[in-house]
Amino acid sequence: MNKTTIFLSLAILAAVTGAVYQSEEPVTAEPKANIQATQNTPYQEHNPLPETPKQLPLEHSENRRGELLNKLAQTNLNELKPLIESFWQHCLRQSQCDALLAELHAHASTHRYQLIADYPAKKQEFEQLTASEDFNTTTVEKVSRIKRIYTQVWGDLATDLFHEEFAFYDTRATLAEFTDLSQEMTPDDFIEQLDILSQQGKVSSDAQAQYSIAIEILGTNMTPNELSHLRSQLARRYFDHEQAQAILVRQQQILHQQETVLSYQQALSEKKAQLHMLKGSEYAHLSAQQWQTHYENEVKSFRKAFFQSN
Repeated sequence: MNKTTIFLSLAILAAVTGAVYQSEEPVTAEPKANIQATQNTPYQEHNPLPETPKQLPLEHSENRRGELLNKLAQTNLNELKPLIESFWQHCLRQSQCDALLAELHAHASTHRYQLIADYPAKKQEFEQLTASEDFNTTTVEKVSRIKRIYTQVWGDLATDLFHEEFAFYDTRATLAEFTDLSQEMTPDDFIEQLDILSQQGKVSSDAQAQYSIAIEILGTNMTPNELSHLRSQLARRYFDHEQAQAILVRQQQILHQQETVLSYQQALSEKKAQLHMLKGSEYAHLSAQQWQTHYENEVKSFRKAFFQSN
């Protein structure tokens, strides 16, 4: 196999899944330490094939290389993918894939060896199939199609080898269906159903994750005041007193900022309209340049006075 082609395939496929969901705005999540999203920020798309795989530990050490080969031969299938990525990145960087594959052949079963040896070619096949697939459809159907491609390429091994990706896609499909149903639910009914989904393992049982899901889905089309009230209710439900208070304080700050911005925009529009009305009367004697200078100074003074008073 051409090594340049193999190397490129290891990088290209990182973008495939993001492209799959590009046509539909995804579910988003509330901010937390490891969830970088907001109400208007798209959900961070799960990347099944990272562009930069985990580095081979101490790649210059023969002992560590032997440890990696042993792990490739013996590790459970559901923990194998990062090791395969590391193996191929290492061997391509060192230009010794044939030698390392020969060593691996001596460590691993024929079936395991074939999986690892064929991995770059199968990734390239996966990339070609996803590129030719029509994903301009619902989230549920997208999930069905992408999982079908995984199985088409990797067969029965796909579910275990890509178990994290499958779990992610299943959650996406569940939340898409849940979002449609939520329009007919009260907030209490929604929370109850969310708990049931959590117990069934269809969504995370983590309090922060459930809080984020509830805010995103229930908060759709709410006014800032309604959304603030919802956050307060859910914070008290999902977090202890200290955490809930911190969230409530932050929400009050955000609400105040939003109100200030709206008030500023309204007042500024009124000020500009007033200046334009006076342009034809009180300021009619000014030249175009003089008027523009006066206008800009008036607006600047207004902004300064507004924010000093707020």
